Amino acid sequence: MESKNIVGMSVLGLTFLLGAQGAMAQVATQPQAVPFGSFMLVPTLNVKTVSDDNIYSLSSNEVSSFSQILNPNLAFIAQDRLNVYRATYNLNAASFANDSNDSYADQTFDLSAHLEPSVRLRFDGGLAYKMLHDDRGSGRTSGQGLAAILASGEVDKYDVASIRGGIEYGAATARGLVVFTVDMGQKRYARDFVAFGRDNDTLNSLLGLRARVMPKTTVLVDYEYTDTNYKTSLAKGGTADTQDNRILAGVSWENTAQTTGKLRLGQGKRKIEGGADINKFTWDLGVIWKPVALDTININGGARASDATAPYTSVENTNYSLSWTHDWLDRFNTTVSLGSSKDDYKGATPARSDDSKNYGLSANYQMRRWLTLNAGVNVTDRSSNAAGFANKRNVMSVGAQVSL
Repeated sequence: MESKNIVGMSVLGLTFLLGAQGAMAQVATQPQAVPFGSFMLVPTLNVKTVSDDNIYSLSSNEVSSFSQILNPNLAFIAQDRLNVYRATYNLNAASFANDSNDSYADQTFDLSAHLEPSVRLRFDGGLAYKMLHDDRGSGRTSGQGLAAILASGEVDKYDVASIRGGIEYGAATARGLVVFTVDMGQKRYARDFVAFGRDNDTLNSLLGLRARVMPKTTVLVDYEYTDTNYKTSLAKGGTADTQDNRILAGVSWENTAQTTGKLRLGQGKRKIEGGADINKFTWDLGVIWKPVALDTININGGARASDATAPYTSVENTNYSLSWTHDWLDRFNTTVSLGSSKDDYKGATPARSDDSKNYGLSANYQMRRWLTLNAGVNVTDRSSNAAGFANKRNVMSVGAQVSL
């Protein structure tokens, strides 16, 4: 493999790794890639100290705790012309001062490839294995009292194995494109009594058409299908299987009136085993607006139905969020964010409805090319018509991202 391709891939790799830091605008660590055989190795490390005044999301008798979070990431990246190959490992570990049963060590292994055999054909594929967890006070212990949560033992651990693929047909400059993606996943909890009614297999697919109507504007039509099958059937006291069919139409645009974004509107139909179908207006919106060079405003929102934690079968969610990032200096910025979410739970009596408000403030300072310091505070206020689910939570953190 030619070295120029490897070097080129290092730039793509850094963009991929730091893409999640979009809210940080220009203030971001710039890691140095290290040659590793035919690959480039891009290591990063995030460390954080967190203070949380309600770690179990309780309505009363709140428990506060400090935690230390360690999050290293290793990415091995190679490129041959337009073909890109990537292997990543991520560890997200937290140690809680209040109770070691709240500590966890999530791990993710991921292999992916992007292939372009011709100007009209592009393939994407990948495999992933994740070892994750549900925090105490969420999942099966959501809404429970302090005594029940403490008696539940350690966090609920589960594994997710998945395979994904996609194909896009049509030249990048063509007026029309066809897109198809599919992924299959298997979720399994470690403890049998937790797995009951929660272990499941999922299939997600999307078939889309893209029509470029202007140089920077594209009309799109998407059909989405989701099928979730639970290991323990409803007849045996488990969770109802579900199927979702969604048709959405919309538009995406780039650098138009200082904005880049996508809006889709449509209708979703959810079939629930042994229950009534749910027909819901479905939409999603994502907009990045740069009114001036130093400011970035992100606007996001959406509405759709999805699976809920037992005993409920479905939750209808509508959410809105807004954030403003300002670059005060080349190496220092702040982000102010606010969000609103409404969740209506179906499939059990009594019905449950939650309203959540979220407010955040964060600051980032790039001390060196390889070191970015950050601090933030996040406030969540949730009201609910069901006992035990209303709560307030204040989370403060200070941390750093380090690279070579």
